[in-house]
Amino acid sequence: MLYDLAALTAAFSIAVSNVIAPSAIRQLGPVVFNAVRLSAALLAVLALVALRGRWAVPTRHDVVMLAASSILGIMVADSCFYAALARLGPRRTAVLYASWSAFAAVLGYLILGETLSPTKMMGLFCIVVGVWLAIIFRQPGGLSEETHGSLRAGIVLGLLAALFAAAAVLLARPVMAAGLDPAEATAMRAAIGLAGLLLMSCLPRFRAVVPMDRTVVMRSALSGVLGMGVGMTLVLFALTSRPVGIVSSLSSTTPVMILPLVWWSTGQRPAPAAWLGGTLVVMGIVAIASGF
Repeated sequence: MLYDLAALTAAFSIAVSNVIAPSAIRQLGPVVFNAVRLSAALLAVLALVALRGRWAVPTRHDVVMLAASSILGIMVADSCFYAALARLGPRRTAVLYASWSAFAAVLGYLILGETLSPTKMMGLFCIVVGVWLAIIFRQPGGLSEETHGSLRAGIVLGLLAALFAAAAVLLARPVMAAGLDPAEATAMRAAIGLAGLLLMSCLPRFRAVVPMDRTVVMRSALSGVLGMGVGMTLVLFALTSRPVGIVSSLSSTTPVMILPLVWWSTGQRPAPAAWLGGTLVVMGIVAIASGF
């Protein structure tokens, strides 16, 4: 139950991070924003590890697996996600990306041999459908979005983002199950991803759209601490004991948790179908947390 709660808390932390991030992304561009975000997360996690006085020397295998996880999850998956976002818009991209939990469950079964009971499989299905409903019907009339460029390319990129994100979690699972400290693992993934993003940010097309100011940097940093620092550390902690499919399903409930946050911050009440999606997600969580 503790590990399931960690995955759900990660989803909430990422939801708050996503609510405060959009304006900073528009000003800095996705690559520079991601670099600032990862820098703040890395500093926060390193401070946590230093205060706890725990820093185990990882094996070469651990480093290789976490490096591959970071490259796939932070650099490749995020790049595909933003490319899909530019073509399809936020809502349809989020629908495609929400399928990463299903990809993770299938990959966990095929590669790691993880099996789930029928009850937990039904719970996973309820979560995936509920998240889709919450995204599509977040507001009345939310289905209409303009497409920029190729619709087919956008769909492929969105699905690739989900697949690579699932693969990144899959690579981290054996390392976490072996007992590596989650905060240390987060620091390693953030450091490797940050190195790649800093190299990308030097290229002209990936530079900041406008000069950085204190407000933008603070919003980006807070988003990073909540999303990458707290959220990913909790996801990795959950992976130390729970199968990839369950952790990915619970941590992918972010779009549902955003519903009340958006209502509170903007006053826009979500559509009834979005609440139906939230209800399905709760049912899925209960099924996964059950002993059956």
